[in-house]
Amino acid sequence: MSLLNRELDYFLTICETRNLARAAEALDVSQPALTRSLQRLEARFAAKLFVRAPRGVELTPIGAALRARVETARMTLDDAETEVAQLSAGKVGKVRIGAGPIWARLVSRSLFPRFIVERPAAQVQFHIAFNVELFKLVEGGKLDFAVCGLLDTPPPNIVFHELLGTGLVVVVRNDHPLTAIRKPTLRDLAEFRAAAPGTAMRVRKIAEERFATLGIRTQPYAIETNSWEAILDAVATTDLYSMAPRHAALWRGWAPRLVAIDIPELDIKQRIGVVSRADAYLSPLAARAIELIKGSLAESANDEPVRPTRAKPVRATAA
Repeated sequence: MSLLNRELDYFLTICETRNLARAAEALDVSQPALTRSLQRLEARFAAKLFVRAPRGVELTPIGAALRARVETARMTLDDAETEVAQLSAGKVGKVRIGAGPIWARLVSRSLFPRFIVERPAAQVQFHIAFNVELFKLVEGGKLDFAVCGLLDTPPPNIVFHELLGTGLVVVVRNDHPLTAIRKPTLRDLAEFRAAAPGTAMRVRKIAEERFATLGIRTQPYAIETNSWEAILDAVATTDLYSMAPRHAALWRGWAPRLVAIDIPELDIKQRIGVVSRADAYLSPLAARAIELIKGSLAESANDEPVRPTRAKPVRATAA
């Protein structure tokens, strides 16, 4: 139970389930008791909050406005409860961190084992997801912060602190046919299939737009996954390619099996940073985690990708 009063807690549960019977079951109260609670709330606001729907109830415009306000209030109260508990009990508590698939390994290496040694009583929840999902989790108060790329249109109540900017390179195995081409182009790249993150990735969308603008037809994706390790393993052992941030710290573990190739038409820039809610309480634990991640990214920002060894130029053929 949150610090909200009972009527508002019940109201949010009805919003989530859209069904009075399911809400009553989730709250472990009788349906008549839940109905009376809703009636008291509607009487207080002198407005109808729900209307009947084929499979339950739907919010009225007034109900939707109230829900947005109440959810914000609940997150603020949860933050206050966390802050007071940590200050009064002297407990280190828990930090909830998100990271994009590409950055997850570097983030975890930035934190462990140093963070656990410094904060032996800390509990860390680490969630890996694409940027769109991470922004929603941060906005909804499910994550304290996330390390990821900036969305084209971030939510208005989200704060983005940039940690580094980086370009992208095409990554292939070290004896890939593309390494024998002196100045490979997008048309050369289009002859091969890719291992890539899901469609929600901004970088993938931009790359597809570049191909389309030049009228280049690409091969179907061979592999789609949110596992960065799986992508690099596949690229290191096949004629597939993928795109990666320029500095090699993110894929050093696969060297010397992988090399980077610059393709001018794919001059895509990324802004990587810490995403947090503008009005959220940031605990000392979360602040220290951000500090460690920031320091690690700064150290790796100047890393250069491994360059391909040029062989005698030959025209590549499709795998």
